[in-house]
Amino acid sequence: MASHRGATVVAAGPCEVATGDEVWGALERPAVEQADEAAMAGGWIGLLGYELAGSIERLPTPAEDPAGPPRAALARYESVAIVQPDGTCDLATVGSEADLDLLEERTTASPSPGVTDPAAHELRSSLPADRYEATVQAVRELIGAGDVFEVNVVQRLDTAWEGDELALARGLWRAAGPTSHRAFLKLPGGAVVSASPERLVAIDDGRVWSEPIKGTAAPGDAGALVASEKDRAEHVMIVDLVRNDLGRVACTGTVRVDRLMAPYPIGYAEHLVSRVSADLTPTTSVGDVVRAVFPGGSVTGAPKVRAMEIIAELEPVARGPAFGSIVAMGRDGSLEASVAIRTAWVGPGSARYWCGGAVTWGSDPAAERAEAWQKATPFLRALGDA
Repeated sequence: MASHRGATVVAAGPCEVATGDEVWGALERPAVEQADEAAMAGGWIGLLGYELAGSIERLPTPAEDPAGPPRAALARYESVAIVQPDGTCDLATVGSEADLDLLEERTTASPSPGVTDPAAHELRSSLPADRYEATVQAVRELIGAGDVFEVNVVQRLDTAWEGDELALARGLWRAAGPTSHRAFLKLPGGAVVSASPERLVAIDDGRVWSEPIKGTAAPGDAGALVASEKDRAEHVMIVDLVRNDLGRVACTGTVRVDRLMAPYPIGYAEHLVSRVSADLTPTTSVGDVVRAVFPGGSVTGAPKVRAMEIIAELEPVARGPAFGSIVAMGRDGSLEASVAIRTAWVGPGSARYWCGGAVTWGSDPAAERAEAWQKATPFLRALGDA
């Protein structure tokens, strides 16, 4: 399940799967003339994990995570259900009627039970308090030395979870509130669950756009967020990075900032969001666009490659599915790709969730750690702890 053109695409029983570096070939498939929502029938849905960045840039070897998901996995579905925001559902296929009947049966089945009487969950952080703050300080020292401008620091939260994967997904979606990029991907060894408010990149009819989020405050503090010199500085740096990324695949002179630092309330936090758009060159493929922007600058830092090197040095565990992207690509070359923030990996007996934030010279270590935990709010509520 993933978002595409404002609708939710539900699919099962893939006819083709690409994993690891093979996903780049899948994203190079030629587009067809058809340009409507039904183009997701025969399209690709899946995960590009953060560590896939190592196939684009020369980066340090990431930490091993045998209990995590594949580094990347896309699946092509000939039959899909397209659920509109008002709840109406259409079925589309480029396969057989039997496939369509099976999909209809699966999408009308009764949902699994939700979370009932949740027990307390002990959370373990990959960066406990002292270490998180020391990591922020280490980044500040690198910034002071002129090595980098901004680095996103992330902790992983681990807890026991014996419940149903979909139950946790529904809890996360409810806790996160309305969001344009809900996702549930059943993969070998577990499931990726995401409730991301952030768009990495979208493509439709020759246009491309990205909507980076940077800056976080408590609910109701939007005014203070807009006035914050630190938050404005980190946001502008990432907007500039996104402009540069899109400029690599855009027609000359077409990159523009359509919206800058707009308030973006999402219930449990206040954010700032911008929109950067461009016209694509006729020869640019979906794969070209994704490689140009992946991973999103909002979850790496600036300059991007140096920030990723520092992340590999300072973060003790892999990011896995988080801070990469959940993508849905239609046969017509349309694309909807999220930044996989507010994202969990649910495996046998456990659940993991990643949260963090951007560190600049103006960062306060204790405040940065508090911001990371604020972004854990949907996960904590889904577990029944908040």
